[in-house]
Amino acid sequence: MYSKDAEMAPHDQRDDQPDEQPPPPYEAIPQNLSEAQGISVNDDGRVVVDASSRLCRSLSKLLPNAVRQSVSPPEYSEGVPTFKFPLNIVIQIVGSRGDVQPFVALGAELQNMGHRVRIATHNVFEQFILEAGLEFYPIGGDPADLMSYMVKNPGLIPSLDSVREGDIQKKQLMMAEILHGCWQSCLMPDPITNAPFVANAIIANPPSFAHVHCAQALGIPLHLMFTMPWSPTTAFPHPLANLKNIPADQAWLNRVSYGVVDWLSWQG
Repeated sequence: MYSKDAEMAPHDQRDDQPDEQPPPPYEAIPQNLSEAQGISVNDDGRVVVDASSRLCRSLSKLLPNAVRQSVSPPEYSEGVPTFKFPLNIVIQIVGSRGDVQPFVALGAELQNMGHRVRIATHNVFEQFILEAGLEFYPIGGDPADLMSYMVKNPGLIPSLDSVREGDIQKKQLMMAEILHGCWQSCLMPDPITNAPFVANAIIANPPSFAHVHCAQALGIPLHLMFTMPWSPTTAFPHPLANLKNIPADQAWLNRVSYGVVDWLSWQG
């Protein structure tokens, strides 16, 4: 029964009530990033990372300071290892053939070890995947359109011309199709044989975007792989970064450059 006392109860006594406060508003992307954060994006898409910028100093505080111990690689044998529990592995890839082909080689090796491997990528690569003896699942999207968008927008921030011509909305619709296709690739039957499939593990390249969300929803492991360095390291800077005002401790700036590029990617 409703009681007025409940209405007057303090907030900490009504924890079952949802938070009705609206989310914070999104901030507009600064037109001049160099003025806003002390960084700039070149026409070729590379990011000038200034060690003295406020953004670098801020991001360095957010990056974990975990020190990784060097571990000797395992001993390799010529025999093919076998596994007591073979897995259903889906490999999600967004990109050109240059992005897809290395994962085909990986998928073939995993299949030789007894796992079931499904390559989930753009429809145009179906024949290439099937000829390699792997399962294929279409996620939609056109790599030619994606490459065309990247040529028109080499930087991380879309150009005004792309905004005017509706390229942003077209890419959003394509990415929505890809996200949906990646989710379906985790649990839909094989489109050719209709054999049931539920993923036990996901391997993906970063631009497929759906990977971490699919893994969280299914409670399965995820392994991200890319054809170029993308994880922070002190050994060398991000491949899209041009370093400026390099300090004596360049390893620090190398590591921070990955955070700068990641931050700008989300702004775009």
